[in-house]
Amino acid sequence: MENGDRKDWIKPVGKSSLSKIVMDSVRNGIIGGEVAPGDFLPSESELASRFGVGKSSVREAMKMLEAQGYIEVCKGNGYKVRTAVDPEIINPFVFQLVLQSSKSRDDLLEFRGAIERAASLLALEKATGEDIRAIRENIDATVSHAAEGKSTLDDDIAFHHLIYQSTHNPYLVIIGKAIMELFRESLRKSNTQHQDFVISDHEAIYRAIVGNDRSAVIAAVDSSLESWYRLSLS
Repeated sequence: MENGDRKDWIKPVGKSSLSKIVMDSVRNGIIGGEVAPGDFLPSESELASRFGVGKSSVREAMKMLEAQGYIEVCKGNGYKVRTAVDPEIINPFVFQLVLQSSKSRDDLLEFRGAIERAASLLALEKATGEDIRAIRENIDATVSHAAEGKSTLDDDIAFHHLIYQSTHNPYLVIIGKAIMELFRESLRKSNTQHQDFVISDHEAIYRAIVGNDRSAVIAAVDSSLESWYRLSLS
């Protein structure tokens, strides 16, 4: 579908907060599948006419949707629904986590634990041989960088990304990438001063996944989280 062939989701709106109402309506159309990734939205003129608002309200709504990562501007062609997340865009979900993280470290630990246990167990079930090799290579690189006296922060983040990717679940991959960026700074200390713990924890998670041992996966993840909390947060 291109240029909004199905437009039943576009309805006139009231006069208060016009740009926000237009933004919400278009966003709901995207979320509801009325417009698919890669589709072009109708022109500003057509959107203004169908919503019953001025072009300035449509233009402001498009700016907000672009900032949130829903659409991109294609010069000369209008607005297109994104097919991938722009890594430069601040995900509102991540921003909400940042705000919440300052309130309770226990809640933060609980949240990360729940997500990482679920992802690691799913990785145990769905990881391919290629996934396993990539995780092994990451650990070997971490060992090498630590021996050279380098920070292993990027290796640590990459290790967790590989676990999330091994689930082959796009929702977990997106959430995993977001939350690891949230935890990046909290991991910096352990990856400069306590690299032996990082390597040991990753080895344990790797062995548990390769060994298809669910209990060992939970134990290894919990041990890794405890080290992170003790060395970086407490």
